[in-house]
Amino acid sequence: MARKLVIVESPSKAKTIEKILGRNYEVVASYGHVIDLPKTKIGIDVENNFEPQYKVIKGKGEVLKKLKEKAKKASNVYLASDQDREGEAIAWHIFNYIKQPDKTRRIEFNEITKTAVNNAIKNPRDINDNLVNAQQARRLLDRIVGYKISPLLWKIINRNASAGRVQSVALKLICDLEDEINAFVPQKYWEVSTLIEKDINLNLVKIADEKVNKIFDEKVIKKLKKDLKNESLTLEKIEIKKKSQKPPLVFKTSTLQQLASSYLGYGASKTMRIAQQLYEGLPINGENKGLITYMRTDSTRISVDAINMAKDYITQNYGEKYVGKYIVKNSKSNVQDAHEGIRPSDINLVPDEIKGYLTNDQYKLYKLIWDRFLVSQFAAMQYEQMQINAVNKEYLFRGTINKVIFDGYYKIFKDEDEIKTGDFPELKEGSVHPIEKLNIEEGITKPPTRFSEATLVKKLESEGIGRPSTYASIVETLKTREYVEIIEKRFFPTYLGYEVKDELVKNFKDIMNVKFTANMEKDLDKVEEGTVEWVQLLRDFYSSLEKDIVKFEKEIDEIKTRRVVADVMDSEGNPMVLKTGLYGKYLISETNEKEKISLKGIPVSPEEIRKGEIFVKEAVEKLQNNKKGIPTDYFDENGVKYVLKVGRFGEYLESENYEADEKRMSLPLELKQKYRKGSVIELDGVLQINEEMKRLFEIDRKIIEEAGVCEFCGKPYEIKTGRFGKFLACTGYPECKTIKNIKTGKVTRVTEKEEKTKTKKAASKKTVKKSTSKAKTSAAKTKKTATVKKKKTTKKS
Repeated sequence: MARKLVIVESPSKAKTIEKILGRNYEVVASYGHVIDLPKTKIGIDVENNFEPQYKVIKGKGEVLKKLKEKAKKASNVYLASDQDREGEAIAWHIFNYIKQPDKTRRIEFNEITKTAVNNAIKNPRDINDNLVNAQQARRLLDRIVGYKISPLLWKIINRNASAGRVQSVALKLICDLEDEINAFVPQKYWEVSTLIEKDINLNLVKIADEKVNKIFDEKVIKKLKKDLKNESLTLEKIEIKKKSQKPPLVFKTSTLQQLASSYLGYGASKTMRIAQQLYEGLPINGENKGLITYMRTDSTRISVDAINMAKDYITQNYGEKYVGKYIVKNSKSNVQDAHEGIRPSDINLVPDEIKGYLTNDQYKLYKLIWDRFLVSQFAAMQYEQMQINAVNKEYLFRGTINKVIFDGYYKIFKDEDEIKTGDFPELKEGSVHPIEKLNIEEGITKPPTRFSEATLVKKLESEGIGRPSTYASIVETLKTREYVEIIEKRFFPTYLGYEVKDELVKNFKDIMNVKFTANMEKDLDKVEEGTVEWVQLLRDFYSSLEKDIVKFEKEIDEIKTRRVVADVMDSEGNPMVLKTGLYGKYLISETNEKEKISLKGIPVSPEEIRKGEIFVKEAVEKLQNNKKGIPTDYFDENGVKYVLKVGRFGEYLESENYEADEKRMSLPLELKQKYRKGSVIELDGVLQINEEMKRLFEIDRKIIEEAGVCEFCGKPYEIKTGRFGKFLACTGYPECKTIKNIKTGKVTRVTEKEEKTKTKKAASKKTVKKSTSKAKTSAAKTKKTATVKKKKTTKKS
């Protein structure tokens, strides 16, 4: 009897599902996308209703061939790719390729558990054309923007410049915030509070019926001090209200990425990669189990079964009174309600009990998801709030005291916005209390904080830009394109990033408009709902874009033909001219083409370019001096002075007499970040780093001293820096390969046997790679010979 075939994206997902379904089913993987637009051209017939010219992805031909063969032999075929638009598109491409329409159906599930998978098999459906069209429209929109605009940017910026329908708006948000920070002017302010008997703290909230938070006028403070000196406050009103605090909602994609970044230090891509592993299934007690529900979702809905599962767990472990009496509902119109929030598939798989089956990263993320789901299903925290209003003349002070009635979810979790609680004091309205202390705190307003990965994702979501499946890729693109620099986990736009943003804002106002991009996302949602036709959506977008492209092309032609001279002279004393090449802007001598100066990293004013004369002499001289090294005040114990240089791997220190002593050292990470932020002091052209270097060396010396000697050979340790930061390594290397974790003190020793195994595996991989390379070369030669023979035969004929 023919077996039933189930097609999924990944081998690990296939392995988990095959164990659930049993031997009557064969579960195979497509290894992700199998068909897509071509890489070398736009691949869209704009004139023919935006017909996409799909191609089999390189390397996937054999995969598709096998899927087609297996589909022919199977009694039924189930397409079980992920339940979002992208998963639907993968299923649609496979459906069209295997050509078995009568026996092929689509199935979907939110979690890879026995119940969910078997229910999906019992309830198959047809491919959802609206979902496919929504994904197809998004893909084509992104392709049009990238392939139509990027080549234009190459002509006036460099080959690294590119446009992206969503990434470019994200870049604009980062640049706009940076402009806000640079334009920020700090102001001095004062905050006022009083302390009366029984340690009751009251904040100033009104002066003469006007609300007060921060006071920016020093005259007001002087008057206040005079008015309230040796005075008392009358308790005008005391009110007690009953309140409650609900627990945080279960995770959706954006909040998972934000909390994983804040609590675990994971980037968006790393979070989604680990979440994918947890979703697809891992071996637990000899059985592959999917540990969490689908992780690309903007829903916080929880199924009734999951609520009951949590209810049983909470009742058993904490008591029935701690069970929440509410069901979370979606509040946003664009939420894909077929999805649930991200939760454990089985709450009885307690993180600490299965820790031994998970990697450290998997355990941490699973625990974060498991804890959040459990907390979300707890009862609210109940409390009473006493509000105290106290007056003196025109000044109104207010304070609140909270008293817990029922701890609810506070029993297991208190977040950063924890409500401060205590007992109520005995107070009466109308009573008079002397001011024991008048607190006047002076402060200075601070500029906005730059985006971290977490806050950028939060901003994108709040603005309606992108969707759960796109947040991680947006962040990664900004980093890989070098539009941003990450310093102390914050986004700093680079000069290239600004250059790209400025050109796009100037020439493509719609694409760089936050509201326009958000509305486009809503239109894609309408395509999914079936209320907007995808071809018409593309047609409307393209007609507007085409006008901007034509206008921009004309401007580029003018720029390319314009002669722009610089205030930098060539060797003959003639002004050099500005050109744009493959790697960006540069200066060139008009009489000697070999005489060039790169302007990489040097801002060039667009206004100056339009006028035909740029002023970059000072910046060029500084750049050329920096190549020789920036003088520092640092000298080592031998009195050798060092200069700072920038190489392929960042900033480093080099001896002033490097050719003789060959002394070099990497700049400590803390100093690197300070230098990049521009917060290292420079006096008379000399970077002041000596004091900081000595301090950091002293910290390292103490770490080495506390570490003692190697537990195996008795030699001292030294500090090294690896992929994951600093660690202690035995100075007896290579004979002794012992390392020690600085934070935990855990010692790891690589034995001779392990080293041999490692070397053997590396050699094996190298051999396989070499063999593959030889095979490819051989195949290429055979193909070339066959082509030559064919040509000769044709010639003879």
